[in-house]
Amino acid sequence: MKGTAMRTSGTNKRSNLRAALLIALIGVGTLIQMPNPISAETILKNGYFVGIGDGQRFDVHFSADGALFIYSDFGDFVGRWEVIGTNLCVEFDTGPRAGRNCELISQEGPMSLRVGDHLFLAKLTSALRLS
Repeated sequence: MKGTAMRTSGTNKRSNLRAALLIALIGVGTLIQMPNPISAETILKNGYFVGIGDGQRFDVHFSADGALFIYSDFGDFVGRWEVIGTNLCVEFDTGPRAGRNCELISQEGPMSLRVGDHLFLAKLTSALRLS
């Protein structure tokens, strides 16, 4: 009987140790929280980006007032932009994407976004025109 009591005591100590470790980890997990994600609109406002989509690379400026400027090898375009819910809506009078188009926008990294399944935007740290 003494051997059984010792085994039970040892099992309880290990269980208590595991429980204490789990509680400690949960406590640490609540202290180390991921920062709140930045909204797509905040990332875009007055931002300069390199865009890659449809086999092309281009430079993009999203003005804080909703103006959109695209500089590329296939032309320069001026339009309007706005974020509605989880969609980026852009509107152009001319060019290959004339009209109003809205597509799902998601954050890929701290300062990069994916628009639909065909466009990737990486924010530049300075306003240099690369083309």
